[in-house]
Amino acid sequence: MAKESCNMTVDADIQGLTCVYSLSFSLGLPANLLSLWGLYQLGFSGGGVQLVYLLNLLLSDLLQLLTLPVWIMYLQGHHRWSYTSAACNVVGYLFYVNLYASVAFLCLIAIDRYLAIVRPLGSRQVRTLRVAFFTSLAVWTVAILFCLSGLYPSVFQTDTRHCLEKYPVSARYASFKIATIIVGFLLPCAILWYTSACIFAALKNSPSTSDHERRKIKGTLIIITIIFIIVFGPYHLVGAYKFVAFFQTKDRCSLEQSLFLTYRLCYGLTSLNNLLDPFFYIFLSNNIRKELKSLWCLRKGSSQSNSGRDLCLELNDCH
Repeated sequence: MAKESCNMTVDADIQGLTCVYSLSFSLGLPANLLSLWGLYQLGFSGGGVQLVYLLNLLLSDLLQLLTLPVWIMYLQGHHRWSYTSAACNVVGYLFYVNLYASVAFLCLIAIDRYLAIVRPLGSRQVRTLRVAFFTSLAVWTVAILFCLSGLYPSVFQTDTRHCLEKYPVSARYASFKIATIIVGFLLPCAILWYTSACIFAALKNSPSTSDHERRKIKGTLIIITIIFIIVFGPYHLVGAYKFVAFFQTKDRCSLEQSLFLTYRLCYGLTSLNNLLDPFFYIFLSNNIRKELKSLWCLRKGSSQSNSGRDLCLELNDCH
């Protein structure tokens, strides 16, 4: 088994993470590509600002998905990186950049819903495609620079050939991780809580909003909340304990050993975001659902002629 400077084994996560990554890749890739097709069909005619953020969220997911086969091979090689150090740095940076870019775009979607529902008049000049485009560009820029500040100069360990792993971690990296927990998880959670509370209060006092729109808005917030709690929550909460304890204990190797499997599995759990986001794209957007129905109708229509066209008319009448 592979040994570390802390004299600990690092093979315990191989089976679990391989299963998680394989599931995320095999189901997430086609689901996200289907979502991309839906966004292409929709265009910018009906999606507005929210569509810009959804597209960026989709691109972030696809970038992360493309790295999963590499991580699977890394695990199957018993945590030994078989490529160049530059490749390790690229894949490692992509993990962090896409993770926190996803968090940011989920927050922007929640903020956009807040502005549209709670402050519809005052936010008209803010909720434009131009502002959404430059906001998205700013998110990617900040995410890249922030991750570079914490991971520079390299995430590759030459002596052990490990990628994005070091036991024990350095004090600089532990400080960076605490910063990511505060800025990349706790702050977004506060934003999500505040915007959701305001939106639910506004909906309660807005009898003119249809039940269908209420379900759509609430569904959007519920999906975002589930992603934060189930997917991002364990990784950041376990990480908070680990990296705060790092500065309070002298036996850091024992700390690493005791939390290794739990932290690594929570780390892998973040990739399941790629499975949940397509539900967000497809089922919470009426226009995308309509495009999917149209595609299904075209196939049925071509194979069943008149009966297929009749069925298509019935589906287009559904809401």
